[in-house]
Amino acid sequence: MKRSLSIAAILAVFGASLIFSATSSNYVPVKAADVSDTNTIVNNQNASDKTWSKKLAKAGYVFKLAKDEVSADGGLFQRKNGLAKEYSVKYAKKIFAKNMLFKIDRAISIKNGSLVHIVSQNGKYKFWTNFLTGTYNVNGLRKALKPLIKTEAEIIHTTSKEKIAKKLVTAEKLANKLKGSDKKLAQESIIQLKQWIDNKVFANIPTLLIGNF
Repeated sequence: MKRSLSIAAILAVFGASLIFSATSSNYVPVKAADVSDTNTIVNNQNASDKTWSKKLAKAGYVFKLAKDEVSADGGLFQRKNGLAKEYSVKYAKKIFAKNMLFKIDRAISIKNGSLVHIVSQNGKYKFWTNFLTGTYNVNGLRKALKPLIKTEAEIIHTTSKEKIAKKLVTAEKLANKLKGSDKKLAQESIIQLKQWIDNKVFANIPTLLIGNF
């Protein structure tokens, strides 16, 4: 899938690496981690993983695996006792080929970035993957939402308060022009965008933008 900005640019803005060492081999899908494993603080701000997880889960089964991620390094992990072990690229590609929809039900901060736990719509497959690069929100591919996503991404990647204020007005106008389910998604994204503006942490990135900016 195409991204409007390079991963390098994304990392430059957030100041965190999403790459960490992991042992590769074939594993069987594992269950979600215990709640105790995800009860940490996101980026040392007042947003807990529990709150973040609830927000992501609310979006439902709207995420698919990103091809670039599974092709490059496997991109899927099992996590136990705080340690992540990577599934093989071969296995990850097999999962990707199934073209399944996933829901994100857990989000955690780790030393070098953030991971999310994904569950397939049929409930058979459960993995951990990288937050920004492991999945993408299929709603972000809607043609009607493209202008809004572009504007929201520009807001995420600027530090100028003046530019943010102007682009927020533009984003709100774009959202209000939409109809039906597109408008509902857009308005929810605007609410989340304002949360990001108030507190710029991973947990406040609009779910519509995951994998689409």
